[in-house]
Amino acid sequence: MHPENPKGRSLATTPDPKQPLLWRSLEEVTQTRHCEDDPDREFPHLSEPFSVNRREFMRLLAASLALAGAAGCSRQPEEKILPYVNEPEPLTAGKPLYFATAMAIGGYATGVLAESNMGRPTKIEGNPLHPSSLGGSDVFAQASVLDLWDPDRSKTVLRGGRIGAWETFLATLADRLRTLETQRGAGLCILTETVTAPTLSAQLAALLTKFPDAQWRQYQPISRDNAYEGGRLAFGEPVETAYRFARADVVLSLDADFLGWPAIGVRYARDFVGRRRAGAGTAAMNRLYAIESTPALTGAFADHRLPLRASEVEQAARSLAAKLGLSVSAGDVEPAADVWLDACVADLKTHRGAALIIVGDNQPSFVHALAHA
Repeated sequence: MHPENPKGRSLATTPDPKQPLLWRSLEEVTQTRHCEDDPDREFPHLSEPFSVNRREFMRLLAASLALAGAAGCSRQPEEKILPYVNEPEPLTAGKPLYFATAMAIGGYATGVLAESNMGRPTKIEGNPLHPSSLGGSDVFAQASVLDLWDPDRSKTVLRGGRIGAWETFLATLADRLRTLETQRGAGLCILTETVTAPTLSAQLAALLTKFPDAQWRQYQPISRDNAYEGGRLAFGEPVETAYRFARADVVLSLDADFLGWPAIGVRYARDFVGRRRAGAGTAAMNRLYAIESTPALTGAFADHRLPLRASEVEQAARSLAAKLGLSVSAGDVEPAADVWLDACVADLKTHRGAALIIVGDNQPSFVHALAHA
């Protein structure tokens, strides 16, 4: 035994050479007096034990309960609520109204139901009758209602950072439009995100008819250009691929987080998960193979997951295509990944006609073309 350690416990500064250095507190590392006096103490710096008598304990408990109850007795700020002079016909006090609408992200619309209480939107849920959602929703739809209550939203017309009037804006716009009419719209450029709404598309088309020299440009920060270019390489023209997960017995994801895609992923997630539920209506559960460069929801859901760098996914896709019989040079992959691909190829061949390969939008167009092939 150590003379300063009567209990025979090894201190952090004199460990067994065969054991790693273990310590529970900074005091144990620095070998302070408190630690040497009683190494069993979890908090050696507390030299005196905390003690309180029963009377003091009851007094503190009563004070805590009183303070907690005081918050519930505070008076709400006065708010003057005036009734409708002419109450809307479908509105009934205390009963919510539901409006069928659509939420567009990246050009894809998700059918939702917006709940409104006394004219105030309070909840967004999926529309069971809309084919893109079938009653489901995602985090973007759930959070969209918060945008309507965002205190940082602009409440006035701004010009040059200063508050203006709506009438001034209309007068300035009308004056500018008169100038554009004489120039056939030259100098007018309209910049939008991806537009798929029929109404907005018709309005923009009518504006370009009136101003034939104007320009309309669409830009999406996170676009699907690689996917469209892959369709052009495979079919000679850009195509929009629709995946039927409900019919797929085997699914291979090439760096595609289809369960986490905004908007379009809602329907895919419902169809895919529907095949994962064991029941009377499900003959057999599907199987998911996932190659991904970043941990995502799809990879967490996968039966077999292969982590690769994003730059290595194309090599894996080439090797996969060669093993499936396509005339393409095989990619250079690691031996462990090659064994993984062999098992995946065998499963795809076994379920020919009921297999699905999906590629992430960030992958090169050639990988998308291989998936089509």
